[in-house]
Amino acid sequence: MKSISESPITTLQIIKPDLIKKYYELKSGDELYGSVEVMDNSGTLARIETTQGVFTVKRAGFFKPYIIFRKEKHAADEIIAYLNIEDITKIVLDSNTYYFRLVNLWKNQWGWTNEKNQIILRYKPTIAGLIKGDVEISKDFTYLSFLETVTILGIYFLTQLEDEILLQNELTAQ
Repeated sequence: MKSISESPITTLQIIKPDLIKKYYELKSGDELYGSVEVMDNSGTLARIETTQGVFTVKRAGFFKPYIIFRKEKHAADEIIAYLNIEDITKIVLDSNTYYFRLVNLWKNQWGWTNEKNQIILRYKPTIAGLIKGDVEISKDFTYLSFLETVTILGIYFLTQLEDEILLQNELTAQ
């Protein structure tokens, strides 16, 4: 697995190698930068793997959803962050603050920004309704520690959003 800071690449691809499994990879060509796998199709527990380590993330709560993010096989939480799909989700990793938000409504582009609202990276879907596409990373922020982890965490957020939209469409169709 590679680190973004070790590479001149600023565009990575979100790949879903298996149509059935909820497993996604962040790649550039054959180089792997991270992965996320939702452990079962009905739950929210996922395993994230990057150069920074292996982590688990789980969404909890109903009216005030939040995520619990921790190193795999550790009891201590790294992050507890309240998810706010309508506005901004804030997390702090390694003393850097990141904000997950919708950065372009018309193109359905989500991304991570810093405290100054500068875009660190953006997710550019290539197929509407599916988590597949490109991730553009700003050259000014490739040095950030935990950049791969934050990028993969955003893919997890997008999979959870996709599941909610699919569930909402099923309920509306009934």
